[in-house]
Amino acid sequence: MQYGLTEKQVKVFSFIKNFIAKKNYPPSYDEIKEAAGLKSRNSVNVYVKNLEERGWLKRIPGKARSLQIIKQ
Repeated sequence: MQYGLTEKQVKVFSFIKNFIAKKNYPPSYDEIKEAAGLKSRNSVNVYVKNLEERGWLKRIPGKARSLQIIKQ
């Protein structure tokens, strides 16, 4: 475990962080789903919500591509 997160949480967080660094905008849930090997957009939502609750991400509900990195 890195950062006190599960392996899958680290994978999702790292993908989001690297995607934003490379493209200057957040990935879509479909892009996260594919990169992390998740089966549904709902599972992406669960991971994003969990990372948000732990203070790693911030999102604006109802807005597409609204993820922001809080912790580095």
